[in-house]
Amino acid sequence: MSEHHDVVVIGGGQAGLVASHELSTRGLDHVVLERDRVAERWRTSRWDSLMFQFPNRVLALPGQPYQGSAPDAFAHHTEVVRVLERYAALVAAPVREHTRVISAHRDGHRWRVETHNGVITSSAVVVATGPFHRARVPGVAGQLPEGLAQMHAVDYRNAGQLPDGAVLVVGSGASGAQIAEELAGAGRTVHLCMNRHRRVPRRLFGRDVTEWLGELGFMDRTRADWADGRMPPTVLVTGVDGGHDVDLRMLAGRGVTLLGRLTGVVGNTLRLADDAEPLLAAADQMYDDFVRAVSERAGESVPMRSPSAPVPRRPELSLRDSGISTVIWATGYDFDHGWLRAPCFDANGNPTQRRGVTDLPGLYFLGLHWMHTFGSGTFLSLGDDAAYVADHLAGALPR
Repeated sequence: MSEHHDVVVIGGGQAGLVASHELSTRGLDHVVLERDRVAERWRTSRWDSLMFQFPNRVLALPGQPYQGSAPDAFAHHTEVVRVLERYAALVAAPVREHTRVISAHRDGHRWRVETHNGVITSSAVVVATGPFHRARVPGVAGQLPEGLAQMHAVDYRNAGQLPDGAVLVVGSGASGAQIAEELAGAGRTVHLCMNRHRRVPRRLFGRDVTEWLGELGFMDRTRADWADGRMPPTVLVTGVDGGHDVDLRMLAGRGVTLLGRLTGVVGNTLRLADDAEPLLAAADQMYDDFVRAVSERAGESVPMRSPSAPVPRRPELSLRDSGISTVIWATGYDFDHGWLRAPCFDANGNPTQRRGVTDLPGLYFLGLHWMHTFGSGTFLSLGDDAAYVADHLAGALPR
């Protein structure tokens, strides 16, 4: 005879734990299934020096306010693990660690969740596995010469693990920019293939950028606010060394070679798009627009940045001549919902949902990037999203 609950929550990270809290406050019987340990990705999928990118005060969750003594500092990623462990205990989340979900599908009026420990049925399923599933490595990786070390950013830990020689980092999102900065600081020769990114000041008028993003309404922006129909570029911030601006032009001043997008490989030669300067100029414009908006809100004025000299155009780069021995792919992640047998994905494999609610009875998502707003998927807005999902779920369950 199978086990039954009102709700099965899949994923034991921050999204799953907050979902558990919200379900408990509504009196809904549930279980949280985690394939490894609570906060596993914070434990094993971060490089050694990674700091939480928001100030510590953001490490507050529903029912657990921030209680530390350094609200404006930045926690090491191992402290985030401890925060989530404490939270799991505080809210008495019914987490079953080391319980891998093999499949989940609608079976009549119920959901059937098969794990390697047995079958669980439920009236609803909340998928809280986050957005970081399968490391995305572009096909061009297979064109690189044999003998060149390659790894995805998820496997990077520190400069010491890499073979001697120069490093090519592909991707200038949050991971790529920070890894390139760390490698340059460790004395490595670094080449960075860029993509779209957004530059902001870490602090302005004595307040952290996250405060200004909230006050100006950026955190509440939805997909309907996307200017060109595309997801806005990643905001580059870091909590390393007390938090500082991430400016790729400044990295160039420290010896990092900035390159356009990697478009192909011919033998030992990288083919590069002629878009390095346009990418940097777009990030500069976003910086200027943000600073101007904050200045108007604060009633203060700041000197606008001086125009920057354009980076040299490089249509190609010789791997041999540049001494590159390692390529780090900071190229993001793809969803991996192969275990979820449900017609709830678009042509690109993205969940089709509205604020976590799907068209399939009893199926919900939580913790996705831009699930509802810019803040979705972050500690800042997770509680609101979880409460919305829990309210919808409670109203839909049979009584």
